[in-house]
Amino acid sequence: MICLRMLPVFSRPGLQSVFLLLLTFPFCRGVVTEASATGHPAVENIQWTIEKSHPWRPPFGLDRVGNSLDVVISRSEGKGNLLKVEMICLHKGREVRRLIIPFSNKKNEAARQNISLDVDEVMLTYKDDRGKRIHLGRRKVPFEMFECEAVVQPATIINPVDMGTILVPADWLLLEQGETSLIRFAAINRQKDTRKFILTAWFTSSPDDKTFLDLTLPSGQKQTVTFTSPVSKQGEKDVLHITLADNAGMQVWKKEVQVMISKRIPTPAFGVVETKLRYDVPILNIVNGRNEPLMYNKAWKDDQSDYIVCLPNGSRWVFWRGASYIPIWASKYNTGLSYEWAERISPNDGFTDCPEPLMDKELRYGKVEVIESTPSRIHVRWSYQSCDFNYKVNGDFAREDYYFYPDGTGTRVLTLTSIPEAEYELAEFILLASQASVPLDIMPDNPLRLISFNNGEKRWVSLPEKDTLWKNLPEPVIYSMKIHRDEPMSAFSFNPLLTQKPFAFAPFYDKGVTVTPAYWGGHWPLNQGFNTGRSINESLWAGPSHNSLVTWGAKRPDPIRSNIVETRDALGAVKKMKLETWTWLIGMTDASEDQLLHTAISYAEPPVLHIRGGRARPETYSSERKALQVIAEDATLNIQIRPVRWTINPVFEISTLHTNITSITLNGKILSQSDYAWDSKTLWLKASLDKPADLKIVFAE
Repeated sequence: MICLRMLPVFSRPGLQSVFLLLLTFPFCRGVVTEASATGHPAVENIQWTIEKSHPWRPPFGLDRVGNSLDVVISRSEGKGNLLKVEMICLHKGREVRRLIIPFSNKKNEAARQNISLDVDEVMLTYKDDRGKRIHLGRRKVPFEMFECEAVVQPATIINPVDMGTILVPADWLLLEQGETSLIRFAAINRQKDTRKFILTAWFTSSPDDKTFLDLTLPSGQKQTVTFTSPVSKQGEKDVLHITLADNAGMQVWKKEVQVMISKRIPTPAFGVVETKLRYDVPILNIVNGRNEPLMYNKAWKDDQSDYIVCLPNGSRWVFWRGASYIPIWASKYNTGLSYEWAERISPNDGFTDCPEPLMDKELRYGKVEVIESTPSRIHVRWSYQSCDFNYKVNGDFAREDYYFYPDGTGTRVLTLTSIPEAEYELAEFILLASQASVPLDIMPDNPLRLISFNNGEKRWVSLPEKDTLWKNLPEPVIYSMKIHRDEPMSAFSFNPLLTQKPFAFAPFYDKGVTVTPAYWGGHWPLNQGFNTGRSINESLWAGPSHNSLVTWGAKRPDPIRSNIVETRDALGAVKKMKLETWTWLIGMTDASEDQLLHTAISYAEPPVLHIRGGRARPETYSSERKALQVIAEDATLNIQIRPVRWTINPVFEISTLHTNITSITLNGKILSQSDYAWDSKTLWLKASLDKPADLKIVFAE
């Protein structure tokens, strides 16, 4: 989904997360002198500066207080050799540590090393091939005498979609009505004497209801405290004020946090909610290079809604208008993950940017239908056409059916109708992030977990990708992706016919350093009016964004069905079209690697059935619905289930004249109603089997 286009740049005041109370310091710059560089071509033209830490680079939040400066090494001309510069850290003239900074001296590349809070002076040296140490400079660290920051979160973490919202800006606060918030505050005082302060928090709606905290800041020490805010008295929006004042009452620091207040919406343990998710920020909309904001509540037709699939383990599968109905797993930590869609790679002549459903901002072509929602199964259909930046379509169309069961697992079934020569991409892991969410802050270090279907071998993949050992893992593979560093659940995907590995997208660089784990784009979701880009930009601070992490590109699995027929395309023209269907096992879970493996085995290797009182259909197993198809001919149906290796929570589609079940017995034990779900046609059974088991179903005649 990567097409090269230039993105507009937007300015945002207060880009840095640390609030500095003194005047901005001048950057210090050390350059190799002519004398020291003479005879040492390896270090010619090396330059180093002390700069504020990059806003897209760690440390983040409270960790940045006292650690807000970096040593940055670059070279105006170079050959790309890997050098190792030694940074000697000093405090009051005494050495406290030494650090080796690997440095590729290729032009336009740089190395950054964060300066810890106990350092007030740095010296750089380089040892050449003959062991001679070359002095690159010694500089005082121009630290601020006083730094502080506050981070706020609700006392109880609730999935934003359960509060009727989605992708709340990361620097805002989402609160349930009547709930308090936790304020974490950090400060460092570098003045010579200990100072006393008063921290205060209150809401605009209740200026007289304040929380106070006395704070003592010894010289040179970082202090971190946590305290509780008052309760907002407002209905939907408020502002949380946090201030720091000295003993004389003079305010020396303040922060204002925008607050969204909402009630929990009714959510079933297992079912679908049709709603209109709330988003309080105007939509970023670029027209002729300028932002002409759109009101979120006016962006779609009144009859278009959002849909939330609620699963018993707390996971949420969401079809959001702001994401062009492309479904996502919505984390309670305010991120999302998409498995992608059918994206035509070629031919795309005559189109502006990439034709794909994410360009359908107005939902001219995308539609969501709830086909089935019963105690035993949910079925939601998303149909769409890919369009370009100007809503031009090509006649191809796609339908994706999603089936979910009470254990939280489901299937993605993609049926594509396209011209026979079209090349398509079908699968990619794409992380969605809220406004002001920095990719390296939300992404865990090793987000991608891989499990070999054949031998159970396991690997973890870090992003940016540091090695390719995972590419030697035997196929097929179960892929599981963590979508936030604090989220305990992971989104997984498995197709037993996929026999090729994905590749990881390359990270983005800014000022010579890595600033994203992979591809980053602000053109989706929600934001409108600018094309696919290939660099970071400040739209991150004005709307949500996405990170394309790994993709299979044109490496498609074999379809379960494929044929060419003469039919009408989406534009009404009669011609030969290719109809293909693929299916994946999907879910979001905190299950262990072994549990995931057993679930994948159950999906790919259905059990053998021996039936009395009925018979199996000719096509006994449907991978699309991961269901075993049985015809009941008597009031009592006996099924012996013989797993190939594992059968986990089997699903039976039973054709019967009887709609009610009197009892279900598994290996002689009568099951309680919490162990199965029945809707008169589909039976979901809670069972984990690795050996033959006898199932007896008695219907009410």
